[in-house]
Amino acid sequence: MRLNECLNHASVPTLQRIAKSLHLTCVPYSKLDILQSILEAWLDPDARKTMVHRWCTEWDAAMRRVVLQPRHAFAREEMASLLAPYGDGAIDRALEAGWLYVHPDPATKFPLIVPVDVQAACHAHYVAAWRAQVAKRLDDPPCVREEEDAILADLETLVAYVRDHDVRLTTTGAMYKRNLEQLMQLFEVEESLELPRWRFGYGKRAFAYPDRLALIYDFACDEGVIVEQDGRVEVDDARWMAWKSRLTVVKLRRFLRHYIASYRGPIPRLVDVLRLIRRLGGDWLDLASLYELCLPFLNAFYYDSTEDVWRTRIVKMLVHLGVARIGSDTPESPPKWFQTTEVGQELLSQGDAESTADLTERRPALVVQPNFELVVVSPDPRLEETIAPFVERIPSDGVRAYRVLAHTIARGLREGHDFDAWRAFVVRHSLYGIPQNVERMLARWVAASRGETEAEPEDGRPGESWA
Repeated sequence: MRLNECLNHASVPTLQRIAKSLHLTCVPYSKLDILQSILEAWLDPDARKTMVHRWCTEWDAAMRRVVLQPRHAFAREEMASLLAPYGDGAIDRALEAGWLYVHPDPATKFPLIVPVDVQAACHAHYVAAWRAQVAKRLDDPPCVREEEDAILADLETLVAYVRDHDVRLTTTGAMYKRNLEQLMQLFEVEESLELPRWRFGYGKRAFAYPDRLALIYDFACDEGVIVEQDGRVEVDDARWMAWKSRLTVVKLRRFLRHYIASYRGPIPRLVDVLRLIRRLGGDWLDLASLYELCLPFLNAFYYDSTEDVWRTRIVKMLVHLGVARIGSDTPESPPKWFQTTEVGQELLSQGDAESTADLTERRPALVVQPNFELVVVSPDPRLEETIAPFVERIPSDGVRAYRVLAHTIARGLREGHDFDAWRAFVVRHSLYGIPQNVERMLARWVAASRGETEAEPEDGRPGESWA
């Protein structure tokens, strides 16, 4: 809906408040006169520029996210979340400001509207400001790094390796290190296998594999191309042949969506960052000024600082996905320049045209790791209070982590807590579900505690993967 349609459906009191907010002179009891005064102001270029500047200044954080959306209708809860920083009554004040309106259809799922022309004008205002803030260069940097579709080639290498070798999994569900070393020698893009102690949040296998391999492996499992069964990894040939028949751009698009889905937990505003990057076009952009521009949408995540999230979780992964290339002034110097590729612009444009509301909001979540640790991704006292009966806290700086063991299960049952309800809660709030090895041991421990079977011999705490 355009502004004139929204004004037509607005009540007289609403129009009066909008006219007062915009400091317009009109007959206050004539709907037609108020409506015409608002439209005349909107159609005047200077007055419209003033209105847009005021909205984008007073509602900056919310408006930046509104203009990045590929739609202009919003659920009340969604708009309430966007306007939460502005305090109580923010939706009413936005309705009075003249950029937000109530949908005339009371049965719609999206009862709040930002008129199409208002959104477009605010969008143009921001894009001009964003492009002015980022330094550019016209020629290619001396040293350019790009991977194009190497991620697809390495997915094919992974599948061929699994088909030709007997690939078994450790008790924590990871491939053995010798298999990973052999894969790295075959991959077009090699990664270090030395990983930090804490690895969680960025996909199901982030605990055991380096970032790019974890993304490829998780993607292959989610596509059903490779299957983990009875402690081994095998190829589903039918699914693999179906995958190979797709166009390259379709394959890359599926990889990009998988990346967004895997990284949306620790980086809630990832989709907004990608939308912003797309709007800056295909110029070579200064990475430092681009980082400053995206900073309002970024956040630290446990062991990753905000800059780590930007450099490692976004820029590096976009290069891996073929969406972007990076450049530096000398072979030894760190990357200084960033450019979306032609394919990257196409992929991001396709994503912008799709509804991605389900990718942007996440409830409080945790990650259940194969080494029997539960890491709280989005700290929430209620969540931690609920999981407490069957776990014990792991002392650690900066990471809210817990461990589930045979004696914690026995303790919880002994104290009368409902294990089935606890497990259902963990499944519901876990980003990636409960790993199979953990599920098996939980069932054994519960049965043993209830006297339904012999207890498993305790020979120490559950082992961790080599990572």
